[in-house]
Amino acid sequence: MAAFDFLTGTLSIDESRSLSRGRPSPDESPLAGARELAKYGDWENYGIENVKLWGKTFAVTARFCNRKLAMVDLVWVDGVAKKVDWSATEDDLVKEKKKLSKLIATEAQSPCVSSTIGADTFVFNWGTLTVHADLRSTIVTTSVAYSDEKA
Repeated sequence: MAAFDFLTGTLSIDESRSLSRGRPSPDESPLAGARELAKYGDWENYGIENVKLWGKTFAVTARFCNRKLAMVDLVWVDGVAKKVDWSATEDDLVKEKKKLSKLIATEAQSPCVSSTIGADTFVFNWGTLTVHADLRSTIVTTSVAYSDEKA
């Protein structure tokens, strides 16, 4: 089972795979089981399916900018919004966002610093974690955005 370290922002997928701020792109340092999703400009995106985290199953997208990890997106694949797909209502999405935000607040032992109907944001010394309920695409995404590393 995967683990997320809220002190460092590291997502440990298993004993041999982890994602953390500044990790080299898979072109430089292979990321077992990741498949290339897209490359455009300075950005590269790789996906890893069926990552078990916090008792849930997520699809993970690792987003690299200038060959270093900049963001990680997690889509809860066994959540209500993904199961009902385009039939998800605004209420379904908001409930799922609230459920994930509550789970993250408990796991991180930290409350969100900003909450709206569409997004809850948590701030850490390594960056931010935001749970989005995207009403247009009927999906709930948890995004980890790393701040620039200090030299």
